[in-house]
Amino acid sequence: MSHKIVDRRRFLKTLTSLTVLTLSVQPLTGSGVDGKKGKTFERKSKATLTPFCLNHNDTLRFILRNGQTWEMTLLKTSAEITQRNNKGITAYAFDCDLQINGKPHHLRREVGTQASFYEPWKIDGVHIWFDAASCAFKEGGGFMLEKDWALGFVCKPNQKARFAVQEADMPVCPEPLKLWYPNDAGRLDIHDCYNGEDCWMGPYGGKAAHCGLDVNMKAGTTLFAPMSFDNHYLFHSTEANFENNRWRGTRRWPDGSEWWLQSHHLIRMLVPERTPLKAGTPYATTAGVYVGSHDHTHFMFRVLDQGGEYWLDPWILFWEMFRQGKKGK
Repeated sequence: MSHKIVDRRRFLKTLTSLTVLTLSVQPLTGSGVDGKKGKTFERKSKATLTPFCLNHNDTLRFILRNGQTWEMTLLKTSAEITQRNNKGITAYAFDCDLQINGKPHHLRREVGTQASFYEPWKIDGVHIWFDAASCAFKEGGGFMLEKDWALGFVCKPNQKARFAVQEADMPVCPEPLKLWYPNDAGRLDIHDCYNGEDCWMGPYGGKAAHCGLDVNMKAGTTLFAPMSFDNHYLFHSTEANFENNRWRGTRRWPDGSEWWLQSHHLIRMLVPERTPLKAGTPYATTAGVYVGSHDHTHFMFRVLDQGGEYWLDPWILFWEMFRQGKKGK
């Protein structure tokens, strides 16, 4: 059946009514060390990726498997627009200054270019994913709106920055990850993210952070469960009078964390909902409902861990999938 529904123009009109984006040079935004003593949070290394947020001067005390302590303090964050065109922002960057085990480090992330698909930093045996800085968003003094806030999908962290860590000799997931969709290249290309803008937090329409990762693909492409799920279901469906078919798979890990993986723009389910789903099972056809100007699938990744809830870049999962695929060759 045909399910192409184009409604993105209406969203862009809404954004235009909310703000007028000037095309002048954007000054760097952010703030830094103020001499105040921050809070210290302790987390133990576990089989799953550990996400967390910090304010300036806050410290993560990460207890490794060997009992040693790895410490990271957030000192400063900043953000700036790096590329524009006549429609607005095409790329931006955010930075942080850290002290890790007593030594200074500077991390910089770029969004909206191929550099969006980055390697984690490896520092003193720990992989660091620098996922977001709040100063890039208008509510944090910056320049980005939220595209998907009406659906409850928000990119901006509640604190100054969002990170995830994992010991570098461990995978991000306790079980091998399967490819979510057929990808012989073992890589992602920014040009295949809708109009080249809809990577994680990409500047959709030149102004709004995209909460998810879009990958262009042929309508009817099969999706496979990238890991085993305790439960899975459509939480929005055209049958229930929503404009889109949005799927969620959930997994509760023995370490207490819970993962939600989502895929949107599905055409039809291939297996019954509300049942466990084994890794590698073909579960739906995709890229044919409410897709706009490009057939694509929208991927999302959420972690509930140690009292916090974190939307994270799905690229972290794809990075692990591709890395495991290369090891298997």
